[in-house]
Amino acid sequence: MPINHSFTSTKIPNFFNIVMIALIKVRVHEYGGSVQSLADSQLLRDQILHVVAKIIDKSGEGAVRIRDVCVASKTTPPTIYRIFGDRTGLIMEAQSYRFILNQAVLIKDFAEAVYSAKNKSDFVKITHQNLKIMFSLKRQNFRSMRVEVLGSAQSNKELAVKINKAQSIANEFGAQPIRFAQARGWINDDFNAEIYVAWLTGMVNARVNIELDGKHPKSSEWDKIAMRSICVVLGIPEPKKVKRIKN
Repeated sequence: MPINHSFTSTKIPNFFNIVMIALIKVRVHEYGGSVQSLADSQLLRDQILHVVAKIIDKSGEGAVRIRDVCVASKTTPPTIYRIFGDRTGLIMEAQSYRFILNQAVLIKDFAEAVYSAKNKSDFVKITHQNLKIMFSLKRQNFRSMRVEVLGSAQSNKELAVKINKAQSIANEFGAQPIRFAQARGWINDDFNAEIYVAWLTGMVNARVNIELDGKHPKSSEWDKIAMRSICVVLGIPEPKKVKRIKN
């Protein structure tokens, strides 16, 4: 049965709107979804969050000053307070934005590629490439940032709720291309696609355990174990280069 995943603005957390802009470029398929157009006011919110996220990335939450945010985003303090309530609300929304944005870009790129796949062989190549990107050294800062935000959420229940909502939406969008592949018999269909995406996200975040002090000398071994586990769940061959890694 076709799966309809059309979301209304009332179901999408405000900080997630820029993710919706990225995902709207994904072509609609029988097992895909559609996304509503976004209002200019929502674009303004995302513009502000982008500025605050960059400040936190560079100097931490303590460096967030309303005046600086207004200058960088070309807005005014009343607008900031109207949209986010106060400085604390602004920071929490920005942390949630940081947590989900890069994952959403990966989901968009993966979905677009999968929906263009003609057969299982194409899907396997796409998945292998996606895994290579997710575990790459270039994305180490993204993984570290996500774990940092998760740490903050442990002592901030409101932030934890926002992150949970964001991840739930990401899981739903990420599940669409997985269901697409399941429906075509390219991968196993004996697992829940949304929970798979949640598990995969956790697997990627967990790489921080071996890269807290930079590149680990045996990081390729971690990748081999992780990729093998993912491919077993999906029911596809693991990458050949992973097989050739020496113990």
